[in-house]
Amino acid sequence: MANSTSQAIIRLPKRLDSFISPFFAQDLKQKLRPGVTVTIDMANTQFIEPATASVFWDGVLHCQKEGCTLVAKGMNQQVSLVLERSGLLPHLQ
Repeated sequence: MANSTSQAIIRLPKRLDSFISPFFAQDLKQKLRPGVTVTIDMANTQFIEPATASVFWDGVLHCQKEGCTLVAKGMNQQVSLVLERSGLLPHLQ
C-alpha cells in the first residue's frame, strides 16, 4: 500500500547559525519535491539566528511553486519569536 504523500524529516541541531545554515539549506533543497511533506524537527534547537530565516523562506517559496509542504515542530519561544518576526510562522504550520 503506497502512500500518495511522502514524508521527510530534518532534525535541526541545538543552534542554527550562519555556520550551520548552509548545511540545513542543502538538506532542505534535497528533500523538497512535489508531494513531499518535510517536517523540520526543532525539539533540540534552542537558538536560531534571525539571518537564517532566509533558508526557511527559500523552502517556503519553493514549496509554493512546486507543490510540497513545509512544517516546523517543537519550537521553543526564542525560535518561534524569530520565525514570527520574519513572517514565516504561518507558513510553517
